[in-house]
Amino acid sequence: MRLTFNGGRGAPASRRARLWLPLGMLIGTLLLGGKAGAAADEAALPSDIAGLDRQLAELFKAGAVPGASVVLIENGQITFEKGYGFADVAKQVPATAATPFRAGSIAKGLTAIGVMALVERGRLALDAPLHTMAPEIPFTNPWEQTNPVRLVHLLEHTTGWPDISTRVLSKSEATWSTLQGIEFSSTGFTSQWKPGTFPVYNNAGPAVAGYAIEKVTGQTFDDYMRAAILVPMGMRGADFSLTPALASSMAKSYGSDGAPTPYQHIVLKPAGSLVVSAHELAQLARFYVGRGSVDGRQLLTPESVARIERAESNLGAKFGFGNGYGLGNTPIADSGITFRGHNGSIDSFTSVLGYTLRNGSGYVLMANGGEGVDFASPAAHLIQRWLTRGLPLDPPATVPLSPAELQKYAGFYRSITPPSDLLRPYAEVLGLSRVVAGQGKLLVGGKDFLPTGPHSFRRADRSEATVAFVEQDGAVFKINTTSAQRKVTLWHVAGLWLLGVILVLALLVGIVMLIPWVLAYRRGRLASKGGLCFRLLPLAAVAALVATLALPLLALSGSGGTAVQQLASIGPYSVLILACSVLYPLLALTGVVSTVRNHAAPRWIRAYVGLSSLALASIATYAAAIAWLPLRTWAL
Repeated sequence: MRLTFNGGRGAPASRRARLWLPLGMLIGTLLLGGKAGAAADEAALPSDIAGLDRQLAELFKAGAVPGASVVLIENGQITFEKGYGFADVAKQVPATAATPFRAGSIAKGLTAIGVMALVERGRLALDAPLHTMAPEIPFTNPWEQTNPVRLVHLLEHTTGWPDISTRVLSKSEATWSTLQGIEFSSTGFTSQWKPGTFPVYNNAGPAVAGYAIEKVTGQTFDDYMRAAILVPMGMRGADFSLTPALASSMAKSYGSDGAPTPYQHIVLKPAGSLVVSAHELAQLARFYVGRGSVDGRQLLTPESVARIERAESNLGAKFGFGNGYGLGNTPIADSGITFRGHNGSIDSFTSVLGYTLRNGSGYVLMANGGEGVDFASPAAHLIQRWLTRGLPLDPPATVPLSPAELQKYAGFYRSITPPSDLLRPYAEVLGLSRVVAGQGKLLVGGKDFLPTGPHSFRRADRSEATVAFVEQDGAVFKINTTSAQRKVTLWHVAGLWLLGVILVLALLVGIVMLIPWVLAYRRGRLASKGGLCFRLLPLAAVAALVATLALPLLALSGSGGTAVQQLASIGPYSVLILACSVLYPLLALTGVVSTVRNHAAPRWIRAYVGLSSLALASIATYAAAIAWLPLRTWAL
């Protein structure tokens, strides 16, 4: 359901990926790109399709992928399709291009096409406020009077809502209606900034857009999409529900332990519940390449398809940066010629769909496992290189900017669009980045970015702009496809580093001195010097903090349905996290008070305990402000 990329940036996985991908996006990757793409670049491009076939088979084998399907499109037509491995390992059923897989978030693109078909007929409007389209849907927007949540925001991830919670991610209901799923998820429908400002990947928005389809058509989402989009597009075997025919023919998916992953009937179907074969999903890529036409059927006008591909509702777009997340359609972050499309992960299935108008080429990659190994990045990168072989990069002209113009964008940036409250502290730390200006360009994440306009910048090895820098209300923002960062002062960064250094030193001192202190205590040498417990307070508090941060990640890195369920329900695992999240602030407070009162301890011990406790108390204050104190994972 979650976009495995960008957002990617994360390893392709099921529920874990749906949480991790936005965090990945936040720090600058898609499922494609980064080190995997660089590694693929080092391999020689195959000279023929047989060589490409061999390299793909090697990548799937190296990634421990049980089964996969690949379809290639050139000049708008399918030129290669093949299955690799097994759709059912136990029964040794081969995977083919006709084998149905779960496509995950690629479904969002089809939902957007369904909306645009109604926009063309005048039955929906992208700028229509949600409260007028569906007043029965509860949501909170402090800026609703001046900046209402609109249909376009739902599809471009600019509502300001955080992504869905573990409670929603873990829910499986085969018979729920679209509205029931939305109502169950609506506790998280709170705009954290003005709608139409910053993008952040959100699975609820497209589902609400799917409900808007139901409102104006009087049909269920499944029925409308089947009759108006899937069948006319040539995807007769596809569906958003697990029909008996699909249940009997769909590939099984497998977690990192090799065990089959159960099918989850997600409650926000328009966002990621599509089941389809790679052969039929290739029709969607052909639709984009054909500018709304596929096999002689014109489903949308070329103008509507161009609108689908253009971001218009985020702050960067208002400054001329349109190459962001459009209507269920996004640039795929990779080096070379830009491909657009979408990708997704659900129930251990991974899928990628990409296309480029440069030569009318595209591809579909679908797999039923390989958790924990990023096989899709190098595979998709290899396919994109193959499809665009011989084509020049042909980027837009570089626009000269003065040193002063570039320098105002230089500095440190902190994430302001955490994908969810559960991932917020990780995002705000891992999302910290530095931008350096010089020689007519910006250096972002170690890569050269060239200006293509006053606010848009293109990575030197890519064909189009992928990031925008804008100023508003005295602040500078860096806006990517599905995330945004705000420029912060050096003091902010220094403070974070100082806290980190203090905690690391506290941990190291506590570990190194643990045995000497215990021995001294047993010999009675600490009774008059402040005692053992006083000395161990920082170590115990840091250990509780580490557990608070690590335990959610360990659950999210698990395989199968129990991973997120451990966080989404009240049980031993989630209660342990709750206890640790309360323990470290209490120990920190105890440390501060004890430092003031304990005059028997040596000065350096008091300084060690006091400084460590103050640092931990600062973190606890931050945690309280972001609903991490106490940390109730089932509520985030």
